Amino acid sequence: MRSRGLSPAGPANRATARRDLTRQIISLMEDPLRRKPFAIANWKMAMTVTESLSFVQDFRPAVWSLAQSVQIVLCPPYTALYLLSQALAHSPIDLGAQNLCASPGPSHTGEISPPLLADSGCQWVILGHWEIRRRTGETDADVNKKMHAAFEAGLRPVLLIGEGATERGRAEQALAARLPNLFAGCDPAQAGQAAVIYEPEWTIGAQEPAPPDYVAAGCSFIRRWTGQAYGAEAAESVRIIYGGSVAPEYAKSLLASPDVDRLGAGRKGRDPVAFAQIVQLIAEAKGLI
Repeated sequence: MRSRGLSPAGPANRATARRDLTRQIISLMEDPLRRKPFAIANWKMAMTVTESLSFVQDFRPAVWSLAQSVQIVLCPPYTALYLLSQALAHSPIDLGAQNLCASPGPSHTGEISPPLLADSGCQWVILGHWEIRRRTGETDADVNKKMHAAFEAGLRPVLLIGEGATERGRAEQALAARLPNLFAGCDPAQAGQAAVIYEPEWTIGAQEPAPPDYVAAGCSFIRRWTGQAYGAEAAESVRIIYGGSVAPEYAKSLLASPDVDRLGAGRKGRDPVAFAQIVQLIAEAKGLI
């Protein structure tokens, strides 16, 4: 467990963050339990500061006994980041952001930079979400630029990838075309440190997730590709998450594949009872309880 004291986001601090992240990467690559199960909640543009703090107050005791075995990441709106970092201090629950701006310098009204996210207490950042791609026309090259900016600031990227709405049934072809562009310029240690959310576009907002066999095939392909591109160590280290329309009743079947390490939640991730159930089911499916 660790505290989240704030520190200046200048060059010296960024250099320290890079050194810390490098040590974390080396530790992760050497750790036989490196693929720790992982649950991530993306709250999108929901949850006021008061609601966010209330969530943590109810959620933390419900998962306290599991939080050392399952990596839990909460991704609130930017308005709640700092106060949640304080509420989660000395807690094994991590904090993540929903996006970042990779452009250098401060003259980007309405955006938020990787150093500012790190300064707010974030350890993780979601990149490449379908909603942002649709709204801004973000490309794989744009996401790759953000990924390198995240590493530079000491943040761990949670990279979203999947086939588009018109590519249903052609997951492997779509993934094979996108993965090299998204990971361009990454070394094996960085590839192993990233988390990848497999989320087909057609599952966003759906009542049910993709079929378990379909999910397993997509996640297995991502791990095989990582092994071919970066070697067995990176393939064994990279955390692969399924993230489309996850609910407690589907968790067990989705986690049956050894290549699905964890689950991400949107709507259910804003309910402390439902998300605690998802964390518990992850722990059960992976034989931790």
